[in-house]
Amino acid sequence: MRKLILLAVFLVFVSLKVQAQSNHRFFTGVFPEVSLTRKLNEVHRLNFKIENQEILYDNQDSDSENPQFSHYRTDIMGFFDRSLRPGMSVALGLFHRFQENEDGNRIIQQLALLQKSRVVRINHRFRTDQTFTRNKPLEVRFRYRLSVEVPLQGAEVDPGELYFLSSAESIFSHQGGDFEIENRLVASLGKFFSKTEKLEWGLDYRTDGYIQEGFRTRLWAKVSYFYNF
Repeated sequence: MRKLILLAVFLVFVSLKVQAQSNHRFFTGVFPEVSLTRKLNEVHRLNFKIENQEILYDNQDSDSENPQFSHYRTDIMGFFDRSLRPGMSVALGLFHRFQENEDGNRIIQQLALLQKSRVVRINHRFRTDQTFTRNKPLEVRFRYRLSVEVPLQGAEVDPGELYFLSSAESIFSHQGGDFEIENRLVASLGKFFSKTEKLEWGLDYRTDGYIQEGFRTRLWAKVSYFYNF
């Protein structure tokens, strides 16, 4: 809990500092998501996820009053996952994004590795994806995410208990001859209700525009619901 609070304070401080620089874009808002997973057999499962992002404040939006409540994007995705062995799986995903003037489709390939110790769970996720957007060149990305989950009550997370989850992800993209880098940091507090249900509350901090003109930062208040059946 202490780590979550310290990271939240740090992210807010950095975001406010960047916001003060008028040549940098900063916006913040709410980010609810729902994830549903269906186990087909011992090695195969299906996952369906919907994410929605709503902007509450944008330092570059002079046409709207702040605070505001404007739709940024909605993403719908589905994955077919196959377990190769305990702690290793591959997945193929399809994705559709609803965004003003930028609806797009994406194909995703994923490799996930899980390391477990007595207390800590460490996940490595490797992804490649290809995004097709009308009137834009094909975007190809490589992504790596490292996440760590730690129980807050005992050595394991039992039903009704809390856990802390943090992750860092780097995304390298190429589109129309241009390269770009994006970084994402997430810190969450989760509640494990049962083997089929859990809920997470967290902060999602993203930066991009390191190479191309237009550096920006985004800070999302994130709520995630997971259900397995």
